[in-house]
Amino acid sequence: MATRARAKRRFPISVAMIVRDEEAVLDRCLASLQGVVDEIVVIDTGSTDRTVEIARSYGATVGHFEWIDDFGAARAYSLEQTTHPWRLVLDADEWIVDPDAARELFDDIGQRLPNFAGSIDMLQARPDGTLNDDVVPQPLIRLLPRHVTYTGRVHEQPTPEIPGKRLNLLVGHDGYSDEAKERKAGRNVDLLIASLEVEPDNAYLWYQLAAEFFTRNMPDEAITYLVQSYNLLHPQNPGPDAPIKAGWWHRVSTRLVLTLTQLGRLEEAVQVGEIEAFAWPDSADFFYAFGLAVRKLALSVREAEPERAEQLAAASTGLWTQAVEMGDRQEYTGIFGTRATVLAARLLVTDYESLERPADAERYRRIASGEQLVAAGA
Repeated sequence: MATRARAKRRFPISVAMIVRDEEAVLDRCLASLQGVVDEIVVIDTGSTDRTVEIARSYGATVGHFEWIDDFGAARAYSLEQTTHPWRLVLDADEWIVDPDAARELFDDIGQRLPNFAGSIDMLQARPDGTLNDDVVPQPLIRLLPRHVTYTGRVHEQPTPEIPGKRLNLLVGHDGYSDEAKERKAGRNVDLLIASLEVEPDNAYLWYQLAAEFFTRNMPDEAITYLVQSYNLLHPQNPGPDAPIKAGWWHRVSTRLVLTLTQLGRLEEAVQVGEIEAFAWPDSADFFYAFGLAVRKLALSVREAEPERAEQLAAASTGLWTQAVEMGDRQEYTGIFGTRATVLAARLLVTDYESLERPADAERYRRIASGEQLVAAGA
């Protein structure tokens, strides 16, 4: 049964969930919430398994929402059914990793005015169920005050945007297994296409459509949608002082460099990298991707243009060195399955071994092994 946490909170905290046929994972999620939050609201959208029964066994308030192919509407309805000033949004395939730490955190937050949005730290699970701590946790806005809701048919977003704070709340997620991706793929593509029929100039929707194909390793299908998203953002030569319109622009830029590289469109990949380097001067993830494009271009022209190839190879070494020195930043995570500093360091080990510079090779070997992780600002 859900129980109130130890400290009396001036501003109690509800959990809002939407679910459908989640009996395989719901128990883990709800068990991690016991004694952590003050209310659990589970909105079912048409389960035919034991989902509702499991939810009730944990003392959740269970409601029903007729599915209308709109995640934002379902999320908004779940939030409306809560009774407390703070609402934590979770999915059934997510769970709080350290409930004791979460309880202490929410005891503190429960004394604060609900006037900001809180971001959790999300880590994906490996196929064996362990969390992939080789990456920087992905920040996601999930703690919302009462006046904030959700909009968007798919990949819904909190509305209105308000100031955010990192909660240092670690949440696990295993929804990106091959089975889960296959189940969600067709549904999400259909919803995104329907949304684009209404908002054809929405760059975020175009990017999310491309992302559906990234997760299935289908770059040929993703590239058209990705280019459309990039062009809608108009980032032609933004310059070093250009404002960043949205945090996901970084994913658009980095994914475009990576996808063009994967498809062998190397001159284009390097051109995009040269433009976008001004926009992301502190992103190890971007500079690692940019370095890959430059190195592959160097390899492709070494027979026809040996002098240019040598210059490009040296440039790629410089880009990977910059990536390592920048350190990993949480706001840029979510693209690679390993820290960008580690990925860049592995390539630098090979470079310095070939240059017969063992001291440099050893330095980067320590970083590549995870013995010396590089944090941004360190």
